[in-house]
Parts: sequence; structure tokens; C-alpha cells
Amino acid sequence: MLGPAADGPTTTLTCPPAVAAAVPSRSASPTGRRSGAMDTPDSTKVRPLSRRRLLKALGTGLAAVGLGVPDAARAQQPGAGRRRVSGNMVLATWGGRYSKAMKDIFLTPFSQESGVTAQTVDAPGGFVPMLQAQAKAGNVTWDLVDVGEADSLFLLDNGLVQPLPADVKADLIGAVGEQHVADHGISFAAFGWTIAANRKAAKRIPTTPAEFFDVQNVPGRRTMYGDDQLTGVLYALQADGVARSQLYPPDLDRAYRKLDQVKKSVAVWWRTGDQSQQVFRDQEVDMGLLWDGRAAGVIDQGVDLALSFEGTPIARDLLVVPASAPNAAAAFEFLRWYATHPVEGGKWIRAMGYGVANPKAYDHVPPEIAQRSAYYPPNFAKGFLINARWQSQNRADLVKRWTQWLSQ
Repeated sequence: MLGPAADGPTTTLTCPPAVAAAVPSRSASPTGRRSGAMDTPDSTKVRPLSRRRLLKALGTGLAAVGLGVPDAARAQQPGAGRRRVSGNMVLATWGGRYSKAMKDIFLTPFSQESGVTAQTVDAPGGFVPMLQAQAKAGNVTWDLVDVGEADSLFLLDNGLVQPLPADVKADLIGAVGEQHVADHGISFAAFGWTIAANRKAAKRIPTTPAEFFDVQNVPGRRTMYGDDQLTGVLYALQADGVARSQLYPPDLDRAYRKLDQVKKSVAVWWRTGDQSQQVFRDQEVDMGLLWDGRAAGVIDQGVDLALSFEGTPIARDLLVVPASAPNAAAAFEFLRWYATHPVEGGKWIRAMGYGVANPKAYDHVPPEIAQRSAYYPPNFAKGFLINARWQSQNRADLVKRWTQWLSQ
């Protein structure tokens, strides 16, 4: 989903910030995350729910989505045969408009079809410490958690969430494809980056990382994320000829040599999602690297942006089941339901702007909206999922290197 603290994505490619000193948090931006994490230069600081503010820029209300799904449409969706489940199911999620959309679009129809009473608990940015506390007290109350991938790995490594049962994992892969399923969960609320350029201001529109870094042949004022850790590195390596499949582990020396070539052309190092939009509205820059949702918001605000998803780093949340979930059976059935209901997935994309696991969901989204998302299948094919485990393990070194370079 969505990037950093209050203004941007919740899971960022840059590096999810830590919920505690040793616990990475989803507040970073798409290499890091939504929006709040971007709000302060101290990327080691716990970031509030920032990507959620990004949602305000999307300009699409839940009412406009049409939350009810006709029976005929529902009947055409795969996965009709369901296992019998009952009882209550509690999903820990991000709060506010995000939680309302989750209830209206996913949980209510799931409850109507399954008989399970589904509800949400708001725990923005507190998933790790709260689940730790529940497990320590021997009183786990959550059945599902919507959490950034880096945090989910921390929870898995510490025995706080469970791997998917083999039959569940097989069903999910059959419904959405292997790329969208991890050993312990399924993709949700995915977002990425885009190369954005103002068609009315840029003399030439960059369409690849190489062109964005080619300041001589593609002149113009640029903007990049100032609280970065990894996004710029990944784009720089691609600009220098490294294939997406060879990006990990990143050659940092090579990346920073390439970053040196573009540094003087960066007019603004944006720190928040709001600022990344403002510099385009105020015509302070001609082109830049933005979160996809923020770029879409700029377009909705009347700026004629060209977007390229070539080489886009993509981050995601995972829906995971706690190790001692009181109703794990219902939780796993919900995962199956979510994976096989692309109509609801399309409603989520239109309402919130974040990607879902089932690629067919984009068949239910207007093309002009779908094409602005990094998780839209044609755009997804041009990008790559960040290696959340590598990023978490190397976060301190990444932050130090970026901070030192930017200050020089």
C-alpha cells in the first residue's frame, strides 16, 4: 500500500522506518513508504501514518465507487466453492478512511457470503509492538494483520505470524500468480514510483532511468526524495546499465558515482508527499521521481504530467495471520475470498489508489486511472518488487551512506 508518515505512502522502497530501534516500520517510502515517513530527515525515527494522507490527493470518494456488487457479477467470479467458517474475525489495519474502505469493499461482502462476523481494529504503525504485547500476554486477539512487508518479515522471523498452509498458498497462487504471494501472506495495498515530467515545462520527456540521469541530453530541473535510502540507488544502477534482475545486492559505489552525475540538476529534494506535488504545481521543477499515487494526484490537480514506470521499484503490504490467531480458519478463508474477487479489488483501486493481488482487478478500473498505478500489470512488468528483507537488514548502512552523500 502506502508509504511513510503523514503525507505519503506507507511502505516505501527507501526503507521502512523502525517501530522500535530494531523493528522496521511501514512509515518509510516506496522504497520507504507512504507519506509521513517522508516528513522528517531523520529516517530512523518512527513515522506516523503518512501514506494515508496521500489518499486525500487521489480525489476519489468511496461513494463514487459503488460498493455493492450485483449478484450476477459476483457469480461470475472464480472461487465459488468455499470452506465453512464461522465466528468472529478481527483485522488489524491502518484506520480512518482506509479502514472504512476495507470494511465496505471487502469485509462486509465477505461476511455476507461466509457468515463470519468481520471487524477491523485500527493500529496504524503499531502492528509489531502490539502483536508482540498480545503474544507475550498469551492473548492474541487479531486474526489478520495488514502490515508492510518488512515488518511482516520481522514478525515471521520472531514466530509472531504463521506461514501459509500449503493448500492455502496453492489456492492463492492459482488465483493471483506466484509473484503476488509470499510464504506467509498475500500482496495488498501495493504502490511504487514513477518518473514524472511536466509536458509543458520539460524540453524532453524522460521515459527511462537512463534518460532521467542524462542531464545533458534531457535537461531540466529535477526533484528527488530527500529522505531516501534506496530508491535513488536502484534508479541510478538501472540508469548505469544494471538489469533489474541484477540489482540485489546493490553496488553502492557504482550507484553513487551515477548519482553524482544528476545531483547538481536536482532543484528540490522533497521531504513529504505534499511537497512532491507542490513543486510541480508551482513549476519549481520540470521532472522528478515520485510515488505513483502522488503523481496521480498532481494530474488530478491540473498539471499535465507524463508518467513512466520503466524500472519502477514497487513496495507492498501483506495480509498475514498471527501465529496464535483465535480464528485462523476464517482468516485463511478471507485470503482465498480476497484473491478471487477482482471486482472488489477494482473498487479498492478506484477508492484508494493502491494495488491488489489479483491482476484482473484492473479490468474493473477505468484505463485512465489504472495506467497511473505501478501495480497495473503492464506497469508492473516494467518494474520489480523491492527486496524487503535485504533492505531491512542493511537499513542503517543505507541511511548513513545517503545522508553523508546528500550533505556533501
